[in-house]
Amino acid sequence: MSRIFLLVFSFVLIAVPLFAQDILIGAKLRAGDEFRLELIRIRENTAQPQQNGKSRTVAKVRVLTANSEGYVIEWMFGETVIENALAAADPIVAAASKAVSDIPFRITLNADGEFTGLANQAEVMPKLQALVDTIIQGASTRLPEDQRKAFLNFVNQLLSPAALIASSTRDVQTYFGLNGVELAAGEAAEADLQVPSPLGGGVIPAKFRVQMESATPDSSSLKTTTTYEAAALLRMTQSLAQQAGATIPPEELKKMPPMEMSDDGKYLFDRTVGLMREVIVNRRISLGPMRRTDGLEIRLVSGPKR
Repeated sequence: MSRIFLLVFSFVLIAVPLFAQDILIGAKLRAGDEFRLELIRIRENTAQPQQNGKSRTVAKVRVLTANSEGYVIEWMFGETVIENALAAADPIVAAASKAVSDIPFRITLNADGEFTGLANQAEVMPKLQALVDTIIQGASTRLPEDQRKAFLNFVNQLLSPAALIASSTRDVQTYFGLNGVELAAGEAAEADLQVPSPLGGGVIPAKFRVQMESATPDSSSLKTTTTYEAAALLRMTQSLAQQAGATIPPEELKKMPPMEMSDDGKYLFDRTVGLMREVIVNRRISLGPMRRTDGLEIRLVSGPKR
């Protein structure tokens, strides 16, 4: 995150006394540290209300190495429990949750604790491919022959190893996403970002804003907002329709209501431990009368024992 602010940014200062002290959001990890995180995903979709509900996953994190250059951590997702029985029965949802369970992701972080990459991607990819093949083949055998090919083509795109790795590391990036930010209490900063499209094949320009709401010797509270460019969202709508096999004539495209998408987040940083105690991020999407919210809550359920 700090690299983004160094490359392209515009600061907005909000009534901060001249003596206010900047607070760095940064990791304080040691080799051998272990901690557990609870990840809660919440979905609300007016177009598919039967899929609404929550799921819970516990991630175990272990610090493998820690030095002045950064950290290497092992992040492992446990079993995902889906509250909604209908959603749990969906073969795509079930496959996505099972595929990454108990696979160790070896994550690299820089000295501030910012995500820098997945170190064992070559090891993870074939494991994911084998698991996805097994899960999907089992699900497809229960479908009629005339539906099977279309199902496999669609699912192989959504549940490709690359897509699963992107989704899994996105959770990691969300948790460590504000590491490297340095602001005083009450201060805010804005940056222009290029966010990868969730459909792949491009980026979406967005405006990102982070504010340090308050700070004590023990903790800091921050909030974020991300607003996405309307023209890019329109192109994404076209791409989504084409992937679903629909071609939208230009005259019909002009009549479509604009898609709107924005993210908002709340972060509670433990300055003593150097980890986020709580992260709550919501993505809201609207298209005409349709409304969808995808929420992710990450909570530190047990911290490093020191």
